[in-house]
Amino acid sequence: MTDRTLPAWDLSPIFSGIDGEDFRQTLSSVDALCGSMKAAIDSGLPLKDIVDIYNRLCATYETLGAYTSALLSTDTGNAAYLKAVTDVEAKSVALSEVENLFVQALGAREAEIDVPELSDYSYVLHHMAEDARHRMSLKEETLAADLARSGSSAFSRLFDTITSSLADDGRTLTELRSDAYSPDRALRKSSYEREKKILAQARGPLAAALNGIKGSVLTIESRQGWKSPLEHSAFISRVSMKTLEALVATLKSAQPMFRDYFRIKARLLGLDQLAWYDIFAPVSVPGASHREYSFADARALIVDSYSSFSSQMGEFARKAFDENWIDAAPHKGKVGGAYDTAFPLVGQSRVFTNFSFDYSSVSTLAHELGHAYHDSVVMSRPALLSSYPMPLAETASIFAEQILFQKVLSTSSEAEAIPLIESFVSDAAQVCTDILSRFLFESALFEARKEGEATADDMCRMMAQAQEESYGDAVADKHEYMWAVKGHYYSADFSFYNYPYAFGQLFALGLFARAGRDGDFAQKYRTLLSMTGQYSAEDVAASAGCDITSGAFWQEGIDVIASYVERMKRFADKM
Repeated sequence: MTDRTLPAWDLSPIFSGIDGEDFRQTLSSVDALCGSMKAAIDSGLPLKDIVDIYNRLCATYETLGAYTSALLSTDTGNAAYLKAVTDVEAKSVALSEVENLFVQALGAREAEIDVPELSDYSYVLHHMAEDARHRMSLKEETLAADLARSGSSAFSRLFDTITSSLADDGRTLTELRSDAYSPDRALRKSSYEREKKILAQARGPLAAALNGIKGSVLTIESRQGWKSPLEHSAFISRVSMKTLEALVATLKSAQPMFRDYFRIKARLLGLDQLAWYDIFAPVSVPGASHREYSFADARALIVDSYSSFSSQMGEFARKAFDENWIDAAPHKGKVGGAYDTAFPLVGQSRVFTNFSFDYSSVSTLAHELGHAYHDSVVMSRPALLSSYPMPLAETASIFAEQILFQKVLSTSSEAEAIPLIESFVSDAAQVCTDILSRFLFESALFEARKEGEATADDMCRMMAQAQEESYGDAVADKHEYMWAVKGHYYSADFSFYNYPYAFGQLFALGLFARAGRDGDFAQKYRTLLSMTGQYSAEDVAASAGCDITSGAFWQEGIDVIASYVERMKRFADKM
């Protein structure tokens, strides 16, 4: 019988508690640090002094936010924890003001960045100074932020309100969408049809909200001097347009391989062709047994697999388990999902998960511990040099997941391996095929919005066309209402909240392919992680000998996925 014992994390090394003097003093120090920042900027202190204060401020605020959010996520009904979260969030107003002043100062004093004592900060500070050149006047930026509260931000909240209240015969949109993973095809089909029915009923206000958000983005970012929302998104991501173009071109050229996967999956399910509601259907294989994993099993697998690549990674994982950095037990009042969170002031991380004794739970734990390993590498650096952009955020987690995956496959029979492989390729297809469709849709929507408001019919047509370009004829129908499902479209803060996922997946797999050919790659990998908050994505990749402006590099990641698709094909051919 599987041991069902699961650990809770120990947060005492961070703070003694929200009522502790250490927490209260740290919280009050945010105001003092904000005051010090303003005084330093106003008095024209050397940039190095201002940077030092800003580093302390960011590390302090991040630690406070991570701590209170961690507490609340394990006990959502705790009023004291909720108040603590609110108290920390209240500091964000002053922090935002200070950040604006800092960026403005860098724009005005950019010539002072290139001094020896700031050499480590050169890229980051010049990047912030470039941001300053793309800002309107302080009065205009303040007005835009105020208007957003009743404009784009209000439209975003409207999306949340509408979609969270949609239901059919007592079943919510979220519940209906979760049926896509059911082994019961009749249920999958019924829930899919009901999902589209209720989305169609809400299409008017959802289209209005999306028009409002995209129109706001076009107006504001044009005033700020950006050529396009995609250019601004790439700037935030620290990715060049050349790299982004190479990535998207590789995704497009890889779609025939992914369509082959969808056709193979149809064969494994006994179907002539997948319907949209079959995309996430579980694949069962004769002779495959469902294995349970205890938390101790997960520990052994993760430590062993990490150690097989890097002794430092293995030791890190062992420390995380030994020092109770992981909260694994599901219980009432605990939110779902999984995450990693960092506490820069103490140089530690914690991992939150809901362990359910299957391989997926082990893989999720390996993924989040990969994030934590990344944290451990960058937290030795100041806050300004340890904050990495979204495309690089998934590097260590996917890499760690892949190490575990290879370890488990090496000890699995073919019947046991195929469902695991299918699940891996299914996830990859979401990141490389569905994400491509989202990218194409958003590109088309912005172009249409330049000419005026797009109707719900226009959005459905653009969505279906984007899916046709991605999925082709490998899936029988199209989900033309996906624009009404994905919340990432409904944010004015970061457009094209899609390509970073494909970047992260293929970048990590490309690195993994290099690791298999280079016996000394572990140290290069650690060096690469240490640079993720300090340089552009191109320079980070170059440290490991990778040219991400070339499609050839991205193809290496695609080739890893293709090898698993070929293995699935060989299995299907024998059935």
